[in-house]
Amino acid sequence: MAGAREAMVAVDDQGRIVLANAAAEALLGRSAAQLAGRPLSDVAASGAPGCFVVSAVRDVDERRRSEVRFRRLLESAPDAMVIADAAGAIVLVNAQTERLFGYARDELLGQPVELLVPGAARDRHAEHRVRYARDPHTRAMGAGLELHGRRKDGSEFPVEISLSPLETDGEKLVSAAVRDISDRRRAEQDASHFRAVVQSSHDAIIGKDLDGRITSWNPGAERLYGYAAAEVLGKSIAMLVPPGHDDDTSEILRRVRTGERVDDLETVRARKDGTHVDVSLTVSPIRDHAGAVVGIATIARDISARRRYQEQLRFLAEHDALTGTRNRRGFERDISEQVGRARRYGEQAALLMIDVDDFKAVNDQHGHKTGDRALKAIAAALRRRLRETDVVARIGGDEFAVLLPYAGAEQAEVVRRDLRDAVAGVRVELPGGGVLGVRASVGLALIDRETPSDEAVLAEADRAMYREKLAGRPARD
Repeated sequence: MAGAREAMVAVDDQGRIVLANAAAEALLGRSAAQLAGRPLSDVAASGAPGCFVVSAVRDVDERRRSEVRFRRLLESAPDAMVIADAAGAIVLVNAQTERLFGYARDELLGQPVELLVPGAARDRHAEHRVRYARDPHTRAMGAGLELHGRRKDGSEFPVEISLSPLETDGEKLVSAAVRDISDRRRAEQDASHFRAVVQSSHDAIIGKDLDGRITSWNPGAERLYGYAAAEVLGKSIAMLVPPGHDDDTSEILRRVRTGERVDDLETVRARKDGTHVDVSLTVSPIRDHAGAVVGIATIARDISARRRYQEQLRFLAEHDALTGTRNRRGFERDISEQVGRARRYGEQAALLMIDVDDFKAVNDQHGHKTGDRALKAIAAALRRRLRETDVVARIGGDEFAVLLPYAGAEQAEVVRRDLRDAVAGVRVELPGGGVLGVRASVGLALIDRETPSDEAVLAEADRAMYREKLAGRPARD
């Protein structure tokens, strides 16, 4: 610099001269000592023609590089970045701001920042901005404020905003990072709705980890099983399997861990008080955002009432509504199965056909209500004489039938006579006073390996019953 032919001065970062070469002394008409410490602007309003300002050039280059780095950082930011001056005018935005708010960059620069604020909040925002200018400070994202932005098309959306004060060349600026949280709000609303559904559900909804440990337990589960959440959280779901029942939880967990959904699995579970409850289970995998199975959800529904109703329907389908005995449909299936066992395994049995003698006269003389009471009393008398393994059925208006499993001819004959006597011992009170007695004819047919079919044995017993009836026994007392 000292030997340079060009006039050269060096200045500090405040623009004050610190060095000057001989060519600069000659050009500026002052010695280096006289120039030292003086602002360059005092020496020459716009520098001096032919004078090179070494440090100033270096500082300008560095500033430009810094500005380029800053703009690059601004453009690479994931959030919309809006920089405003102390008056609230927008001086710089990034591309994310354009995409988020729908404005071109040129439409925003120089505009008040309230352009991006919903109309109802603009006055309040301006007041807030003035207060912030008095005490600029960093405000982190998600400071618990309910904030909204406004797009060019007028639509509004929830945002989070962080604020940072900036100062450059003596100018005070404010940098705002704006983040659209619409997706998060929707997710929060969905989660809140889901929690409300779970909490209000009448079904038991239970969350578990992949090892079957309980992680969540809704009020429906508490009502169904009797346990409070604090009593079950962290424990194995297998605690609900009743003692003595097959533990199906391991197989269910294995299937669901592979991504399979188990639907409408009907099983039995134990309540806290030890009672059992019939449930229908839907067990589903819980997946993370990548699709990996990270947990298991179970919906359990109490189907005890449905099971009882189904059992009642099955009972009514195969039993006589008046007497509670088997009906013809159910009894014919019993006979068919018994004949099959006899032909396959040689299992002996006997069939008795019972017809109440002259029962039509009972209905005609005393009414059907009296007849119904007589049929009920006859059915009760037959059941009292029979074993639990024996089957009694009402197969017609006044006809009964009895299946005696494992009975040989001698034992069957004894039972035949006993049942005839049991019917004869029935007494039915009449509405006008007095009692009614009844009698019955009973036919017997044996079931063994030689029995050709269920129809054949029914016909044989029926013929035996009519032979006794035709023998002329008294109809009733």
